[in-house]
Amino acid sequence: MKASIALVAALNTAACTETRNREPIYIAATISETGLRSTPAIEMENGYRMAVEMLNSGGGIQGREVELVTANDESEPDAAVRHYHAFVERVDLLLGPYSSPVTASVLDVTEAAGMPLVAPLAATPTIWAGKGREWSVQMLPPAPVYLHGSVEIAARAGARTVALVYEDTQFPASLASGVREAAAAQGLEIVLDQSYPAGEADHAVLAAAARDAGADLYIGGGYYDDAIGLTRGVDEAGYEPLLISLSSGVADPRFPEEVGDLARCVAGNTPWNSTISTSGFIAESERFVERYEILYDRRPGFHAAAGFGAVELMAEAIDATISPAGNLDRTAVRDYLFTASTETVLGPYGVYPLRDEQAGAQRILKGLQVQWQDDGEGGLVQRIIHPEAVAQAEPCFSR
Repeated sequence: MKASIALVAALNTAACTETRNREPIYIAATISETGLRSTPAIEMENGYRMAVEMLNSGGGIQGREVELVTANDESEPDAAVRHYHAFVERVDLLLGPYSSPVTASVLDVTEAAGMPLVAPLAATPTIWAGKGREWSVQMLPPAPVYLHGSVEIAARAGARTVALVYEDTQFPASLASGVREAAAAQGLEIVLDQSYPAGEADHAVLAAAARDAGADLYIGGGYYDDAIGLTRGVDEAGYEPLLISLSSGVADPRFPEEVGDLARCVAGNTPWNSTISTSGFIAESERFVERYEILYDRRPGFHAAAGFGAVELMAEAIDATISPAGNLDRTAVRDYLFTASTETVLGPYGVYPLRDEQAGAQRILKGLQVQWQDDGEGGLVQRIIHPEAVAQAEPCFSR
């Protein structure tokens, strides 16, 4: 059942570190149910809700059920901040919102309140680096490394020039810095380096500029909608790069439904793929995928896996630290999150420890490069193409 802010306000305001046995454990998060980031955010929410449902159907955590409390942040940092101010006064523990900008905006609130928070979908390193975080942990790999594999693949295939286009917000800008580093390491020349305001990209114009610059590799992007728009823009501009590699949206199982055959040979990054076996506190990846398909009639992407994995991680921390009487200790939960080396459905988990310069930042999970390729039956299938140790196919190229 979806809990509302009204329910949060009705909870006992005196409940802080200690809570009574048999009462629900209240865990809260904002969701971008509307706004620019709603599509992937709702996938994250699906992961949250499915994990809580499966957890409770198995008896909860040592006899206590988990109640998920959510509010709509409208994809806006200010709205999220207001909701998290309410959450820290009313609930036990926290999960993060979707996206780096919104996550960054709420952490000052949650850190000051001494509230453990698991951030499933925030990849910008500056959210943690040098910040002295003591209560917030990251699940995703850092954004700058996301597309390194695609740059390496393109260079091996003979690419010499790069067009880098990206949304001018925290996560894509951080990703773009990594592309520049990788291009330099591979000896590639960046012939176009162009940012665009969030939600205002003219995708065909960007593709035409890359075409006119003679770029072999077209790379960058922003979030789900831009992956779709940039792919369509390449077609509209009559641009034929050797390789297209875009962040976030390409890995979504719905991507080829949106762009059709234009998805062929388009690559991108993902922290998770349903063909790799993982296992967490609640479920193995095979069971997670099966249950998701039953509930939502489609295969899950990494946004759903990250949401599910965040609940698994928090539940594991609670289970490991809850007292025999069933009481919750936030400091003990925090200490577990900062020291655990474990696994969730999303994959391996481990963060830099307290008092480290990058305390709370992910240091174990590595990303994958995936690409849409012919399935041999007239359709398209997503295959892993990098790193070589787990690759399922050789890359295909547009020319």
